Amino acid sequence: MYGRKKPLYTLLLVVVLLSLIVSACAKATPTPTPKPAAKPTEAPAKPTEAPKPTPVPTKAPEKPKKEGLTPDDPLEMVFVPSGEAEAILAGGQKLDKLLAEHGVYTESSVATSYAAAIEALCSGKADIVWLAPLSYVLAHDKCNAQVVFNAIRYGKATYNGQMIVNVNSGIEKVEDVKGHKVAFTDPASTSGYLYPVALLLKHGVTLDDIDYTFAGGHTAAALAVYKGSVDAGFTYVDARDRLEKDFPDIKEKTKVIAITDPIPNDTISVRPDLDPEVLAAFKKAMMEIAQTDEGKQVLNEIYEWDGLAESDDKLFDPIRQVAVKLGIELQNWKGVTVPWKACQVTDIGGIDDRSFNATAWKGMELAKKKLKVEVKYLESQQQADYATNIQEFINEGCDIIITVGFMLGDATKEYAQKYPDQKFAIVDFAYDPPLPNVLGLVFSVDEASFLAGYLAAGMTQTGKVATFGGIKIPPVTQFMVGFEQGVKYYNEKHGTNVEVLGWETDLNKEGFGDGVFVGNFESTDDGRRVAESFMDEGADIILPVAGPVGLGTAAAVKERGAMMIGVDTDWYISAPEYKDVYLTSVLKNMDIAVFEAIKMVVEGKFHGGVYVGTLANNGVGIAPFHEFEDKVPADLKAELEEVKQGIINGEISTGWPK
Repeated sequence: MYGRKKPLYTLLLVVVLLSLIVSACAKATPTPTPKPAAKPTEAPAKPTEAPKPTPVPTKAPEKPKKEGLTPDDPLEMVFVPSGEAEAILAGGQKLDKLLAEHGVYTESSVATSYAAAIEALCSGKADIVWLAPLSYVLAHDKCNAQVVFNAIRYGKATYNGQMIVNVNSGIEKVEDVKGHKVAFTDPASTSGYLYPVALLLKHGVTLDDIDYTFAGGHTAAALAVYKGSVDAGFTYVDARDRLEKDFPDIKEKTKVIAITDPIPNDTISVRPDLDPEVLAAFKKAMMEIAQTDEGKQVLNEIYEWDGLAESDDKLFDPIRQVAVKLGIELQNWKGVTVPWKACQVTDIGGIDDRSFNATAWKGMELAKKKLKVEVKYLESQQQADYATNIQEFINEGCDIIITVGFMLGDATKEYAQKYPDQKFAIVDFAYDPPLPNVLGLVFSVDEASFLAGYLAAGMTQTGKVATFGGIKIPPVTQFMVGFEQGVKYYNEKHGTNVEVLGWETDLNKEGFGDGVFVGNFESTDDGRRVAESFMDEGADIILPVAGPVGLGTAAAVKERGAMMIGVDTDWYISAPEYKDVYLTSVLKNMDIAVFEAIKMVVEGKFHGGVYVGTLANNGVGIAPFHEFEDKVPADLKAELEEVKQGIINGEISTGWPK
């Protein structure tokens, strides 16, 4: 029965469901069916969120005009002072105008020195610099400066330096220059220094064989020869042409006697980060200008150039090779006459101590005279001043700082390690291991004081001699050990028994012995007191190793009619008021060592390590006998020479540990 009614029920249910679906669909928003396989043919509907304000359009920023391509921002173009600065600048300003006509703007100036030009280029203060070949090499090695052009002179891309002499100098060939005054131009000049030094060496002449100076420029060097202030000079060929107008007889009063090897011509170089577009514009403008009569005239006015050739760094390798041959380390080369600055920090004794501070200063003054460096000193009144004075000189930009005395060892080391690029030399101290930026200047004074002890033993009338020190430090006790051992050696040779007061060597003790010390390097009263005590004991020759303290000794010795031996320098010259008491002096030639340290900086050869002054290299010695020359027996003088040679040969020990 139920089965018969099922179709009707099912039909009614379907109808009801369809009605509900239709009703619901009538109230809903129809959703379009996506067509995944087809690309939409119309843009999708925009979001219904509130519209944002329409931005006001802005004008794109203008591209800034590049340096050198606008009159308001010219390139800085610098020339080296190889001739008359005013004439060079006048030519440079004419070139500025010609470049401006080609759309490149420059502002010319002349540097105060070759080094100043290099520094300007490497520091970014100059964009274009006209550099001599060596100066370019220095700039390239220092800051990757780029060479752009080589000069053409007389149709050639190379040139030579020349050696000129005053016709009244007596110099006919290069070898004759030994012992004469010579003018180079500048340490950074290729034709005025580097190649001339190579020429001298080829003929067996070293810088030690001549009395040389730096004139600052080629025409200045030629004028120095012309005027007779030097006997010979080095310039490019022929720098005298620029002087003939004002000095028409210059080629009659001077003559050329030698020519250097060929040198790559001067350069126009640029800083490494110069914009390529600006560089290209400058190169194009310069090449076009160099082809015109007006441009050729301007190049000739500036440096006597005939034209330009594009250049490459490889052309300058021969210069590097010459530098290597001469032992010059170009990375350490500053290449400047002034303002090289050498600065001395004294020990407590002061600059006029008539001893080691004064002797070191003598070397500074020698460097000022021969190397044209600026020199300066700061006096230390107390040990606390050491660090302060060193720091002040670092702040001033000293090229080398010379610290004088063993007592400055710790402060020098501290600041050398703190400022590894600062060069130092220290007198009477060396480091183990050596510091790369410090040159220790030490002296085998035991060798010279050994001779002084031998001499004293041979000259004493009482059979007693004496020595004492300022402070018990190695540079002091080294004198005392050598002196005592020299006396003992005399005793061994002659069977005598000369006694030494004030010191007894014992290598097992601190300072290698025991003796008398006054505890300072300043009190002349202490020097007098100790000397009087020694003379009361019978000593008639005294060796004070105490700086200015010894002046008190000299005064006491003079009053008592005894003799004294000075130290560090020749006291007969440094303290002549007591010259009649000085038998001799033990020389510690610190002036030569200090000069050589500064010279190493100027010549680019500086390195850390140790310089040792010995009898063999004349770093130490004994002074002439002066007032006692006729009183020292000839046989004793002869024995001293034999002893000296024995020490040099290593046959005689001075007693000081090596």
